[in-house]
Amino acid sequence: FAWLEANHADIFSGGAAREHAIATSCRAKAAIVSRDERETGERALLNLGHTFGHALEAATGFSDRLFHGEGVAVGMVLAAEFSAQLGKISDNDAVRIKHHLATVGLPTRLQDIAGFAQEGLADADALLALMAQDKKVKRGKLTFILMEAIGRAVIAPDVDPALVRSFLQQKLSG
Repeated sequence: FAWLEANHADIFSGGAAREHAIATSCRAKAAIVSRDERETGERALLNLGHTFGHALEAATGFSDRLFHGEGVAVGMVLAAEFSAQLGKISDNDAVRIKHHLATVGLPTRLQDIAGFAQEGLADADALLALMAQDKKVKRGKLTFILMEAIGRAVIAPDVDPALVRSFLQQKLSG
């Protein structure tokens, strides 16, 4: 993460830094997938930001108002902030993640999404209902990928929907 923070401009301009970032990402993903080919365990960690992100994509009608990577970026920030609220990571780590994603030009807040007040984006219950359709939901229980530290995600099964609703309401109000 520190390398990405220090080298993001070089990554976007192409060349060796971009090649290094892509190769490192591919090796990391391949290692996880090879250990969990059927997605029964740690492979779910690759979905950091996706539970929130997929709900946001669905709320925007899977349109060009919010591309997949943008939804995941907002979702990663929400996952970091939710992790901080639950005491899993520090507020400073959540801010650092948000700052980095904003610095590289990605949306980081619900309010950054075009048409934010439309189509359920400003409704915590509607977003929660969309999250309930996520592939990681097991027997009606919400599962999130949260963080214990920058670079260390964890599977959090059976997250209390009331906590998620309260968190989303806070994010929607500010």
